Amino acid sequence: MANFQTHLNVGIFVSGGAVLALKGFDLVPPGQALVLLGLGVTGAVLPDIDADISAPGRTFFGVLGAALAFGWTLPLVGDYRPLELAVVWFGLFLGVRFLLFETFARFTVHRGIWHSWLAVAFATLATVTISHRFLEQAPRAAWVAGLMVGLGYLTHLCLDEIYSVDLFNARVKRSFGTALKPFSLTDPASSLAMAAAVGVLAWLAPPLDFIQLPTRAEWAVWMHQGLAQLGAWSDLGVATVRTWLH
Repeated sequence: MANFQTHLNVGIFVSGGAVLALKGFDLVPPGQALVLLGLGVTGAVLPDIDADISAPGRTFFGVLGAALAFGWTLPLVGDYRPLELAVVWFGLFLGVRFLLFETFARFTVHRGIWHSWLAVAFATLATVTISHRFLEQAPRAAWVAGLMVGLGYLTHLCLDEIYSVDLFNARVKRSFGTALKPFSLTDPASSLAMAAAVGVLAWLAPPLDFIQLPTRAEWAVWMHQGLAQLGAWSDLGVATVRTWLH
């Protein structure tokens, strides 16, 4: 499979291209480009949280623990003494970072349900729901955020499958087919639980009422602009090559 650095580098490349494309369609809220890039990169390393010793797993549960600790204690400022709040904060953080992480690691298998299409849908819809219901983002902004996480997640799974094929020795490794699968065939219980979670999140997610299909005239304008941009890039490439040759 691809290593962490490869997932990170490709995640940055794909997420950066996606943000530029979304910006071209005016789907990036002002000042949110870097946030969306970060969400895409996060999605690109997120599947490896099921590896017991993975850096993404430790980092994810550390960030989750800090976020939950702040979210729980900040509203209590002024009602309790600083020492009491500090005890609650560290208790929540340590509980999530170590206890919850160890429990999660015990009941998950690397390349199990977290390497599947169901997991892509779960990560996408979870981001959409959290963005809309807890961070109070508009439906369109929430779905764009979820799209970035889902794209990064899918990029990770595709990379793992690509690395399962050894082109030089012309052979397919044993890991082929374990990443980009609809669900976990070896753990039906986890697959059913994940499918149920996806169903609940789909119900909680905001509707897609904001989507409006473009008219033929708008498609024509976009195609014309796209072809013009490709032509400009082509001319720039030819000019660059000529400069190098001379």
